[in-house]
Amino acid sequence: MNKFLIPLALGTLTLSACTLAGNPTKKDVTGQIRGFAANQNLGLALVGFNDGKYTADGTESQVIDKFLTGGFALDLPSNVPYGTYRVIVFRDANNNNRYDAGDTVLSKDNGKRLALAQNDNQFFAGTKKGWNLVSSDGNVQTTVLNNYDLDAQ
Repeated sequence: MNKFLIPLALGTLTLSACTLAGNPTKKDVTGQIRGFAANQNLGLALVGFNDGKYTADGTESQVIDKFLTGGFALDLPSNVPYGTYRVIVFRDANNNNRYDAGDTVLSKDNGKRLALAQNDNQFFAGTKKGWNLVSSDGNVQTTVLNNYDLDAQ
């Protein structure tokens, strides 16, 4: 009987360790999350202000893993305006897996920007068409968008 309880308990622990809003398939941007309490109903959202429009998209697939890896993975949307964005960690107050009014932003601005460019070098030197990660020192990642670490406020 104990042989059956161990996998069941481990499976329950694994599921409770993650916040899931679908399972990311592309894992476009990844990083570590630090300083967040485990039971805050955390979510990730992409936010930006481009062409006079504020965009807050928290509908993409994501995994936040506070216990096993201390990291996150997020798929980036393809239907947002070209421009610059950042990823935020928020407390999902109404548990709808979306960032909306009433949700509190819990992460600091890490100084990095995600740039969705229509053409090469559109917003920053070195960016390519599509999603790019631009660090505050001007370094640009155009393929693997990792090390987008987020710290609690």
